[in-house]
Amino acid sequence: MATKYVGTDFGRIVSGGGSVRVTIATTVGQGNGGTSIPCKGCFVVPSSTNSGRMRVNIGVAATAILGIELNDADEGNPTFFHIDDVSSLYFFGTNDDTIDIMYFLG
Repeated sequence: MATKYVGTDFGRIVSGGGSVRVTIATTVGQGNGGTSIPCKGCFVVPSSTNSGRMRVNIGVAATAILGIELNDADEGNPTFFHIDDVSSLYFFGTNDDTIDIMYFLG
């Protein structure tokens, strides 16, 4: 999906942004529940109250073995993704676990 932010300088955040929380249902979740939010990048961090490790993938569903494992909130290192739409992120975890996403506009 092309957005007005594609090809812009990733070192500049000029138009603000926002945040969304994703709740895992039946072990899977999608950024912003699948509703498009164009962006130029986002920080992703699972809640410290989650029951286990979480995985994320871009463009296709994450599974127990597909995608990358996210840092826990307790580790203090959110993961940054240079991505153009929050809904491109797919998560795998335990039911009712949550992930916070802070996104940046271009």
